[in-house]
Amino acid sequence: MKAAIPAILLFFAPILFPAAFAQSIHTKEKWKLLSTGSEAERVEAARVLSKYYQSESMDSLRLVGESLFFYGIDNHYQPAIEFGKITLAEFYVLTGRINDGIVMAKSTIQALQERGDVKELCNVFGIISAGYRKLEDGNSSLLWAQKIVAYVKTDPEITDKTIGTVYLAEAYLLKNKEKEAVQIYKDYIQKAAKIKNYHGLSTAYSRLGDIYRISKRLDLAEKYFHLAFQATQKVNLKSPKAHALNNLAIMYFEKGDTAKAHAYFKDALAIREAVNDLKAISESYYNLGDYHFFLDQYSEALWWYKKSTAFAERNQLLSEEKDGLLAMAEVYRQTNVSEEAVRCLEKAVSILSDLKLRQNADTEDLTSLQHEIWKADFEQKEVKEMKQESSFRFYTLLVLTAGLFITVILLAVKLNQLKKQA
Repeated sequence: MKAAIPAILLFFAPILFPAAFAQSIHTKEKWKLLSTGSEAERVEAARVLSKYYQSESMDSLRLVGESLFFYGIDNHYQPAIEFGKITLAEFYVLTGRINDGIVMAKSTIQALQERGDVKELCNVFGIISAGYRKLEDGNSSLLWAQKIVAYVKTDPEITDKTIGTVYLAEAYLLKNKEKEAVQIYKDYIQKAAKIKNYHGLSTAYSRLGDIYRISKRLDLAEKYFHLAFQATQKVNLKSPKAHALNNLAIMYFEKGDTAKAHAYFKDALAIREAVNDLKAISESYYNLGDYHFFLDQYSEALWWYKKSTAFAERNQLLSEEKDGLLAMAEVYRQTNVSEEAVRCLEKAVSILSDLKLRQNADTEDLTSLQHEIWKADFEQKEVKEMKQESSFRFYTLLVLTAGLFITVILLAVKLNQLKKQA
């Protein structure tokens, strides 16, 4: 089975790439600009869409990065190439190809430094710090987070002084320095509140709530999870709101208030069903199964596990279907229905095989994309080198021509002087 309820679906993904959002994001309008706008409009549209999809849709995040990168290559527009790669680096880190994402992010640093784009540099350093955090390399994560903070302190053009502090706090948490991390988050909250960065506030409140929940300070956890939910109500993103409700459900379950826990699990499910977030819906069904399982209400638990499994099967969510089957098998084991337990386990094993095939196909697809990017980078580098070589030849020829012209003039002057002397 999955881990017990307190570890399920914590509000985690936005921690990697915290961002501020406007009250309303018109995605159709931004997609139109990304497809048909001017060079600058395309980059700006991609910037808005990438922030939105970091917590809403990984497939869409990838599409944004691909579209912008290949537009930049086709039109020789460097900012589009760079931000396309940065967006894809985020995608790789968020979807598990962490080292590839880190390498791709690092490949943009030199060009950004040469152009003096400090804000985008900070964004890249954040991706790298987040990547190392996922790799559980606390020292590297801290190093790159400190680079962001140093830039923010010294650059007067960066008005948002909260940039980088979340990465710094997470790096300290990874190094088991909870006190420092908590203080950084509290400082961040004060600054984020002043600039009305509600998405950032919801992230920080959620993380403080989770820190206190893990250390069994449940009253403080409750306080911060409620603050996180209040912040999400001011942001036009449904997934963070559902995550915040789910965190409250987990916390109330740990406090022994099962009625409230059940209510919040159902509220989170309602939001996910309203926006048709398929993966999260399956997870919510599963959560409700876990809720009843840990209360020894096996018939109710089995009903929700079956619902989660059937929903996952209909929507081709292999990993969620496999988890549901394993949970069902555990219920059958607990209730001594051995034949059904074996049947569920056998089907789960079969799905594992299919899952490996799908993962291999996804890996091949992403590797193919990466090769396309490397190939485009290489071709761009060749074109740049050819231009540099052509420029060198042109200026060399120009210098030689000028030198020859001057020599001819000097010879003419000298001959003229000799004629006069004769």
